[in-house]
Amino acid sequence: MNLKKNEIEIIKLLIASTNYISSYDIATATGINRRLVRDEMLNIKKILKSLGYELISKTSKGYIIEGKSSVSLQSLATIIEDAERQRESIFPTLPWERQNYIIKRLIDKNDYMKIDDLADELLISRSTISCDLKQARQTVLKYGLTMHQKPNYGICIVGDEVNKRKPICDYLFTNLRQSEMFYDYLNSYIVEKDSLEYGIIKIIKKHEVEMSDIALCDFLLSLSVSITRILSGSTIHTSQDLSIIEGRQEFLAAYDIAVFVEKRINCHMNQNEINQIAIQLICKRSSKGTRPINKPETIALVNEILDEICKQTLLEFNDQKFKTVFTLYIEAALIRIAYHEKIRNPLYDELKTTYPLAYELAEITSSVIQKYTHQSLSMSELAFFAIIFNTHIHNRKVTKKRVLLLCGLGGGAEDLSASQILERFENQINIIKTSQYYKLPDEDLSQYDFIISTVPIHKQLLIPYINISQIINQDDLDKIENYLSYLFNKNRIETIFHPKLFKSHAKSRNKTDVINEFYKMLKCQYPTLKESFKNTLLMKEQRTIITYKNKIGIIKLNKPLNNNNILAVLILNNPITWDKQTIQIIILFSCLDTNNYIYNTLTNTLTNLNVRNVNIKSLLDHAQYADFLRIMIKHQS
Repeated sequence: MNLKKNEIEIIKLLIASTNYISSYDIATATGINRRLVRDEMLNIKKILKSLGYELISKTSKGYIIEGKSSVSLQSLATIIEDAERQRESIFPTLPWERQNYIIKRLIDKNDYMKIDDLADELLISRSTISCDLKQARQTVLKYGLTMHQKPNYGICIVGDEVNKRKPICDYLFTNLRQSEMFYDYLNSYIVEKDSLEYGIIKIIKKHEVEMSDIALCDFLLSLSVSITRILSGSTIHTSQDLSIIEGRQEFLAAYDIAVFVEKRINCHMNQNEINQIAIQLICKRSSKGTRPINKPETIALVNEILDEICKQTLLEFNDQKFKTVFTLYIEAALIRIAYHEKIRNPLYDELKTTYPLAYELAEITSSVIQKYTHQSLSMSELAFFAIIFNTHIHNRKVTKKRVLLLCGLGGGAEDLSASQILERFENQINIIKTSQYYKLPDEDLSQYDFIISTVPIHKQLLIPYINISQIINQDDLDKIENYLSYLFNKNRIETIFHPKLFKSHAKSRNKTDVINEFYKMLKCQYPTLKESFKNTLLMKEQRTIITYKNKIGIIKLNKPLNNNNILAVLILNNPITWDKQTIQIIILFSCLDTNNYIYNTLTNTLTNLNVRNVNIKSLLDHAQYADFLRIMIKHQS
């Protein structure tokens, strides 16, 4: 049932009321002008009668539904709820929803539309529609469109047909994302084998155009918008420059799709429409199954981006596999920028805080690209780059450690010890050789990573070693595991810090100032951070402070702020006193770090700074982020 907003609100009020309700109360509760309530109630009476209910009205009392009970009104309540849901899906109520609706409505109209008609359609005042139109006017500019206003005619949206379709696609995709119906949408076409979309998916598969589920949804929505526009007489008449994508296989897929659509629904697509389908396929496909074109200018851009990342963060990406994938992403991003197309990633909001360092690298990538294209990457594009950066940063290549096993008992004892060790550490250890202690001087130790010995070793060797019992027990195996973790599972210093969580030359004069500085830094990166964080730092039972002779302090939170590994650094102009300790370089440590890998990496590095008598002046004199990292890396064990 198609009910107006006022009708829904009044009927809901009548259902909820246990007694007569006056016109004054109805006007107050719904916001309807009292003079209009009488007219509205006449309509309500007709609606209720059509549903089998009688509306009774009494002077001085008001209105009530005759003979209502919880049972008799259940079906009415259900009808009203259905009508309300239907209405909310059609008539938006929030400002941004109305603005999107207005843009879509004007593009669909393809002609002038009076402002008063729009206001009546949305059931809002003229002043409200004026505010919405002001914002909508700014929004369409981003699509290369303009909103024209003409006295006595109203308003319309003017621009290229390709650009007109983009906000409609965004509108439809946003509705899908909010209702979380991506897979319902896809499933309906996979199941319905007679559907137009099922045939299109078959063509895409035939031409081996790989797409993510989200990208396929986006493509099918875009194609449906194109078909609707063509059938209504709005066809693309201008040709686009195809020089950067000419010769690609997606053009064959686009032609097959156009032929299939024309056969199925008699919708003819001219060459410009076919080209647009090809552009959509190219812009929305994944990199799977493709190889980089490697144009000299693209290679130069890739190198410049990676150089800038290294300059700002000291992170290097020399792995050829990563460079290949990264180049593919850059090439795809440049094509999308050239054609003003999108690749969508619904997780862009979460990834900024989930992969903060990787997202920072994506933003550096965007800044370099913007120098040449004068366009920054979209949030979804940033999210995709963040994913590949994060994958590479945290991709640990597990290589077996080469071990020399020394066994004083020799013979069968060597085999037993080796089998016991390998039973637990087969994926981590490769026992290159078993030998005896007395033969140790003859060994070339450079071919081993470390030594496991059942004989006590009491001298300095060129490689690490660990002593265990002659008869290996559980404690020995745990000792080996801890040793492996300590020795070989170090985090790279440049991967545990973040440039936006670093500040030097801070003018903080006391503990309160320091806490406020940390709060400001973290709040920018993690907007949901609560002010209670400040109290956490003040309470001794909530944190631990470890200081070093060179006036560096670690404030370790006993309970991490969130699931992210957070290390924030504050370098002060002048030292302060905190818990009777003098500190000038303060590192806030908030990490889950179950195995203490990050904590051990940090504390071992700071211990080395102490042991090697590195003066704090070397850190203060070079207080930029990259310089701080260089000094820390230099002293990482």
